[in-house]
Amino acid sequence: MSEIVAAIDEGAAQQLFDFEVASLGTMATSGASSLGPFAVTYAVTGMLSNGTIDLIAPGTVRVADLRLDWHIDLSFQLDIGDFIPDIHIPQICVHIPCVGDVCTPKIDIVWPTVSVPVSFGDFVKTTVDLGVAISLVAAIWKVEGVVQGVPNLQFGVATAALLTAIGLAVAAAVGWVPLIGPFVAVLVAAVLAAVGIAGLTGLLGPILTPFISGTRFPITEVPAHFQVLPSAGPFDPAVFVTVDSLGAEVQHNPPEDELVVLADISA
Repeated sequence: MSEIVAAIDEGAAQQLFDFEVASLGTMATSGASSLGPFAVTYAVTGMLSNGTIDLIAPGTVRVADLRLDWHIDLSFQLDIGDFIPDIHIPQICVHIPCVGDVCTPKIDIVWPTVSVPVSFGDFVKTTVDLGVAISLVAAIWKVEGVVQGVPNLQFGVATAALLTAIGLAVAAAVGWVPLIGPFVAVLVAAVLAAVGIAGLTGLLGPILTPFISGTRFPITEVPAHFQVLPSAGPFDPAVFVTVDSLGAEVQHNPPEDELVVLADISA
């Protein structure tokens, strides 16, 4: 039997996880990926807010409706000629009596490649099951919740508006191109069709998932050299024990499910 046992019920676990998730603060990542047919570079920030805790024996902490608020800044190169054919109008000459040959100029319009920056933010929700992991780091026992499996992200309704944001960004990025005016609507429609909702989720899913699956949720920390009694005076020093091993589990102790930490100690 373990010498020290500490337990919290679901209400206390909810308060604990609310505090710990809030303390994680803003997380960030950057890199390169694909948005439909486009290669993109991106920088993303994310902040978690806790959902509803459900303790499930023997070892699962379920967090329902865990929310991740995210913001992405991305950029991609758009070769306009991939969507609108270059224009080549040959020279045309007409012979006019008493004047001679009158010729129109040869016109060649080769569409350039432009950089398209996009900035957008929304949120996702998911339900995750946390297993309890224990490690000893620098004489501190750490008890953490670790995501089991790959979470299924539920994107907010506004995420689809990222397509609209991309369309507006494309129109703004090509605005300086000579003679593009009559073709802007066609270009925007073609780009959005190439990206589609599948392109958005294909980009965002792999970027946002690690914010959740890669996060270790702190539960508690216990010093390996643990004080059990404070000093009561100069001749009554504090009492310490050594925590030799630590365990954690979810127990069903009617009427509550409890998260229990068990310690084996020695003097």
